[in-house]
Formats: sequence, C-alpha cells, structure tokens
Amino acid sequence: MKKLVFTLIVSLFFGQFVSGQNDQVLLTIGNEKITKSEFLAVYNKNNIKEEPLTEKNVNDYMELFINYKLKVKEAESLGLDTSSAFKNELAGYRKQLAQPYLSNREVTDRLLQEAFERSEWDLRASHILIRVSPNASPADTIAAYKKAMDVRKKIAGGASFEDVALRYSEDESAKDRLGKDGKSTIKGNKGDLGFFSVLNLYYEFETTAYNLKVGELSMPVRTPLGYHIIKVTDRKPAIGKVQAAHILVRVSDSNPDSSRTRIEEAYNKILAGASFEDIAKEYSDDKGSSVKGGVLPWFGSFRISPDFVLPLYSMNAGETTKPIHTEYGWHIIKLLDHKPVGNLEETKSDLKMRIGRDKRSFIARDKLVARLKVEYNFIYDEKVLKEILPLLTDSIYSASWQVPESASLAKTVCSIADKKYSLDDFAKYLQTKQSQIKKEDDRFTFVKFVFNQFSEDMIVEYENSKLENKYPEFKALMKEYRDGILLFDLMDKNVWSKAVKDTSGLQAYYETIKSNYQYGQRVEACLFTCKNAVVSAKLQKLLKKAPKKGYTPENIASMLNTDTVPSVTYQTIKVEKGVNALVDQTLWEKNHYSAYSQDNQTTTVWILSTLNPEPKPLREVKGLVTAEYQNYLEQEWVKSLRSKYSFKINDDVLKSIYSK
Repeated sequence: MKKLVFTLIVSLFFGQFVSGQNDQVLLTIGNEKITKSEFLAVYNKNNIKEEPLTEKNVNDYMELFINYKLKVKEAESLGLDTSSAFKNELAGYRKQLAQPYLSNREVTDRLLQEAFERSEWDLRASHILIRVSPNASPADTIAAYKKAMDVRKKIAGGASFEDVALRYSEDESAKDRLGKDGKSTIKGNKGDLGFFSVLNLYYEFETTAYNLKVGELSMPVRTPLGYHIIKVTDRKPAIGKVQAAHILVRVSDSNPDSSRTRIEEAYNKILAGASFEDIAKEYSDDKGSSVKGGVLPWFGSFRISPDFVLPLYSMNAGETTKPIHTEYGWHIIKLLDHKPVGNLEETKSDLKMRIGRDKRSFIARDKLVARLKVEYNFIYDEKVLKEILPLLTDSIYSASWQVPESASLAKTVCSIADKKYSLDDFAKYLQTKQSQIKKEDDRFTFVKFVFNQFSEDMIVEYENSKLENKYPEFKALMKEYRDGILLFDLMDKNVWSKAVKDTSGLQAYYETIKSNYQYGQRVEACLFTCKNAVVSAKLQKLLKKAPKKGYTPENIASMLNTDTVPSVTYQTIKVEKGVNALVDQTLWEKNHYSAYSQDNQTTTVWILSTLNPEPKPLREVKGLVTAEYQNYLEQEWVKSLRSKYSFKINDDVLKSIYSK
C-alpha cells in the first residue's frame, strides 16, 4: 500500500528536468533555489489535459508546488532524511532505478529474440568432449585444442563419429559403464545427446549447434567442460511439452526374447480393445507410472531417450505407438496431450527469467563493461598482478587462504579514471572467490580470471557512483523518490493516520459540517406481510381503528398472530424517496395505508410519521467525513508551514512563463 501511495505522490508532484547553466531562479524556500525549468518540467508532466499556460493555471499550480516543497522542508528539519529506515528505503529504490543505466538493453532484447527463435526448434546432436579446465594453463589449453582438432580430422577423413566418440570422448556417457548398483551396465550413447532446445545446454554449445546444418561438423567449441566437436543429426519443429502414458517391459539379461514376447502380447490386447490403462497396470515394469495407468509427468524433448521421444513429434493426442525399443527396454507409448511453444508475448516472461539464470545474461554486462573501460581509461599492471602469486599458498585449495602482510599489496594494480585500486584491494576480493579454484587449475590463469571479475565489478560500481552526475534525468528521478519518501512518512503522521486515529477530533469536526450530510424528506413506515387475503382484510380493519385506539405495529401483529405459525410479519423503516418502491407508491401522510399484492402475498404499507430533513449520524458517513477531515488537517498544517518557513517567488520570472 505504501509503495502505491508513494508512487502516486511522485507522479503527482514531480517530473524529470534538466536545469540549464543560466536557468533563472523562480522560487526560493529557505536556502533552496528552484529554477524556472524545474517548475515547468513538473507543470508539463502533470498537465495531462494540456491546458494552456495561462496566468490562473500557472498561479494555481505554483501554490500546490510551494505546499509540496514546504512539506519536504519540514521533513528535513525534523531529520527524517537522516534515519536508517529512510536511507535503506531510498537505497532500495536507487538500486531498482539504476538497473537500466547499468545494463545494455539492446543486447538484452537481442538475446531474448534469439532465445525465442531457437525455442521454436528442437535439435538432436552428438558430440565428442576433450576436457580442459576453464583455468588450465595456456600449455594445457593448447594441448587440449590440438587433441580436439586431431579428433575432428579423423571424422572429416571418413571415420565413424560413433567409433571416434567411443575411443576419444571424455564424456563418460559415451561409453558403457557400470550402474549405481555396481552390477548392471549402462549402455553408452556414443556421443548422442538426444534432442534439446534453447537454454538446455551451455550457450557456446547451443549457439554452435543452432548455426550448424544437419550432418555438418563443427570446429572445436570451448565451454567450461572443455572442447567439443559437435554434429547435428536432426532438426525438428519444437515439440513443446507433452503428456504421455507408457507401458515398459524391461529386457531380461537371461531371457531377452521373453520381453519382446511380453510387449507384443500387451500390444495385441490393446489392439483387441483392452484399455491402455488396464494393460499398463498389468504389464508395465515401471511401477511409478503403472499404478496411474502408465501416465507420466509432462515433459519436453531434453534428457528423454531420443528413441522414446521421436515418435511423439508426428503423433496426435489419443494415438498409440507400436512397441518401441530404447536403452530401458520395450515401450508402448500413448500421447495424451500436447502444449506447443507459445508466441513471443506468451513465452517472454519465462524466457527472461531463464536467460537471467544463464551464462548468456553476462553478455550484456560484458558489452557495458567494455564500453566503460574505454570511457574511464581503465588500465591494469600485469606485473603487479603477478606479485600476488608468491603470496598464494596451498590453503587456497581448501578455501582457507588469508591475505598475508606484504609490501607488494600497497602497489596499484589498476585504475579507473582517477580512482586507483591496490593489489590489497584485489587480494581481499580474491579471498572471497578462492572456493572456485581446483587443484588442476593454473594459479595465474585463475588469478586473471578472478581479476577480470574484480575489474568488472569495480567499473560497474564506479559507474553506479557517477550516475547522478552523468545523467541529469537520473539525478532528478532520485530527488523525486527522496522527497516522495519523506513526504509520505510526514503526510501519514500529520494527516492520513491522524484522521483515522483521532476519533474525538473527527467527532468534533463532524459537528461543524454535519449539515452537509443531511437526509432528505423521509417517512417512518411499517410494512406488514400477510399470509393470505383473510388476514389482510383483518389487518385493514385494525389499521382503520389504529389512530383512535393508539395501536402500534406490535399491538396489531399480536392481535393477528393467534397461532404458533405467524399470520403476519412486519418491519419498521425510515426511508427517503427512491429507496423502497412500495413506500414511494404510498401517500406520505400520517396513518395512511395502502395494500399491494405480489408473489401470492399481500404487503400493506402503513405511514407512521413524516420526518423533516436532519443530519445523518457519523457512523453512516464516516468515510466521507474522514476524507474531509484529512483535507482540513492538511490545510491547517500547510498554513502553519507557510508561517514557519520563508519563501519568495520571483514575480518577473513567473510572469515570463505565461506572458508570451
């Protein structure tokens, strides 16, 4: 709620402005000088009806503007801008507002469009991995690259990709291996990764694959795992998400033919009309899904056996496959439902979130950092950076290294504009990142990797510190939020909450304005409802005698209700015209009555008295009176502020605004 009201305050009173060097001073409050351009920017932003700059319009708005500035001045004099709560809140808003200035929107938008276009296709690819650490020494990196190139030459020369993958790939999934139980065998995929889509694999791998034609072989591609040789083997319109049911019969090592016989038996029963769900419960070895009739959770193409997912690309909901063999056994699959990939608007939010968690999100930051390094003349000294190497001990591998004492640490390792950073600054940063190093990593390569992170963080931090000076519109926006937060807290204390909590003050104020909230002409009427015409006739006779006898509604009801089941019910109301249709139709004259038949029952309206206009009680108009009371409190408060603080309008400058 506070955020909403605060936003409205900022929107109402402020706009973005840039003061010119020779801008004229329009208003002075205390020692604060407000320029003509600032006032005009505020005026124009809030002039949504595009009313002309007439004398009246400008003067009226000037009064509002002065009131606002005086409230902010009061908040400052009370020290509200020095509280930790205020500073923390303003810092939170600043962090949000600074984000567009600390990112590259053009690159971000391009990455989103690229991700969407890729999401419309599923690829199937095989790869051969030659492992090398991201922080390997230059010699180890070159050796790994040469090995990857040698592997590629073998395939380009005619060798089978699968055979080369089995022999050279350092991705353990390529070869047969023992299962977790230490007995069973997990069959290798010979480099086949199956189907995947955008944001499933490393960005470098993904980008290369999406740029390859089916059957084409890539050059070595570096990812954090090492170098990959990639071959795209299939490309299909994206399957999106599917829900399927399956029947699984696992292959027995001792009697493999029996599993084929069993799956065909199950399939023939389905062809004969048996329920898929019943056959799944009877035959399937997948106990997790068999109890649900074979139904699997929704899934996409990634990390699903390619032999399993391949038929689903061409199936319609309700269709069932013939028996299919995968590395898990024999399956019969039934497609239950399908959710295709949506359009950009439908998928934008999800893609943005996933991109934000992916390495590609750093691309926009890298572009920004590269520009800022040039702009701020970033310089670093590699010789000084190397002086940290003798200070590193093996404790860094257990993340327990502490920055030691050393004269070298006082040296400048880099500078950003006029700000210098010492080797000690970097060492302390390195200490927080030491858990990232592995024993096989080259220390200086790791140091340079972390230093790159350090320099990026420092230059973005430096840019962040310069935003107010560099971008006048950001400075103005921050002032808006600063003043808005101050004003919110003070308005809440002096006006909004006070009007709600000050019940005695509200009652006293109501007494001064209650004539503004009056009932119109009213009547007090009694509405009798009779269960039949006989009772209604008896009621008419009693009402005729009522004026002389002094009967009340209660007397009359008691005379007619002689049984345990009431013959007549009634209610007494006080109403104005237009509230009750039957009362409106009745002559507003004391003791007059009229009977009306509807819905198989008779309602008789008896006018008890006519009432002159009178104020409505506070409980009925409390919301309206509270709003008026808040306006009154604000007006009184503004009067006191105008007496407390001096202000002066430069009339000549003010006239220049509307005199043209």
